[in-house]
Amino acid sequence: MKVERIPVRELMDECLELKGILAENYGISLEADLDDDRAFLRGDRGLLRAALNNIIDNSIRHNRHGGKITVAYRCDGTRESIIVSDTGKGIPYDELCSIRDLFCRAGKPGLDESERLEAGLIGLTIVRDVADLHGGRVGIRSLEGEGSTYSFHLPRCGQLTSI
Repeated sequence: MKVERIPVRELMDECLELKGILAENYGISLEADLDDDRAFLRGDRGLLRAALNNIIDNSIRHNRHGGKITVAYRCDGTRESIIVSDTGKGIPYDELCSIRDLFCRAGKPGLDESERLEAGLIGLTIVRDVADLHGGRVGIRSLEGEGSTYSFHLPRCGQLTSI
């Protein structure tokens, strides 16, 4: 893993530009919302970009025509967060429980890799693994019919110990 200082605005712009055409094809608008344009993260740019692209891609595919996706950055005293919110279909409760389970454990018991692929969770597994590698975590909130919010939390730059 190559750790570097990454301007958050740059990372978000790269991902939004890459997913712009796909979003446009689905009739979805993308926007960035940073509470600090000068903010930066420490981590592996390629891995963080892959994780953010996976979340944005998921939000596009499960959104509705005319929907909106907002990629936000927030920082508090202990962590830095990239938050992707969409106005999509939301996730049914039983599926949401399975996804939360995936984020909380190293893997779902009884599922081998091919079954995980069939379940459509490989992208979210990558996101969870990238967060783990950076000493962070991933969260998800969703309400069926109202959209979803994915949160990618990392320790503050000065608090990284595992990289």
